[in-house]
Amino acid sequence: MTTHHRPYKCTIQIALPSNQYAQHLKDIISVDQEISDKVVKSFAVVESTSCTQHDTTIDDGGKADEEMNKNDMRVLQINFEATDAKMLRVSISTTYDMINVALKCFQEFGE
Repeated sequence: MTTHHRPYKCTIQIALPSNQYAQHLKDIISVDQEISDKVVKSFAVVESTSCTQHDTTIDDGGKADEEMNKNDMRVLQINFEATDAKMLRVSISTTYDMINVALKCFQEFGE
């Protein structure tokens, strides 16, 4: 196995309502390995440092949106490193597709 210099890097963070959702999503999308060793992904579930959610569903009679600090929110952090920009883009795009499918399943069937 050849080691590659990977100068192209990207980190994405997905805020989720609970540690359990974050861990489930991590478990789901971390199963598939990259096809090539030109891209490396690492996953971590981290605490949300400054997640503020604006609740627009509350009928507040014209008052400003109620802000709720979500101390229990968790963030799935995915770090990508690639040998070239195209490989990085393809890996990120594929990962977002898998995240989208998993989140739709969470919505439809629950955890």
